[in-house]
Amino acid sequence: MAIVMQPKFPVPDRSKQPMRAAKDHDGILDVGWCEGVLSDGRTFRGEMWAQDQVSVLTLFFSAIDLEQMQAEDMRHLVEREGLVLFRKTGASYCAAAIFIDDSGNRLWSVNIVVGDEERLYLDKSVSVFPYSTCGGVNSMFRR
Repeated sequence: MAIVMQPKFPVPDRSKQPMRAAKDHDGILDVGWCEGVLSDGRTFRGEMWAQDQVSVLTLFFSAIDLEQMQAEDMRHLVEREGLVLFRKTGASYCAAAIFIDDSGNRLWSVNIVVGDEERLYLDKSVSVFPYSTCGGVNSMFRR
């Protein structure tokens, strides 16, 4: 039996953002994407990208009912949801800000440094799919 989702939270819309298959003038290269659903039914989108030998995973999800979260709260949320697992020792980098997506939704944008040319900062993260280079769809939720 199929279950119809009646989303309480908007789906992150990144449809107007260009995919950078080659480094742009700022040296940014898009690596891959993923999408899924958090435990409260909130959809998320992950985008992996690199710049200056640093790889970053950016997670986007609705800010509804989460507007007052602080940096440490966000770090715990993304770990609790199984999106990443920060290393127990050493440095880690997680920064978050609210922004407006391509459909006018208020989203959290959570930037997590995955690694640099010398070390990894995570023990685990969500899997990412490579971006389509032939114009295919890079989303499960939008066409």
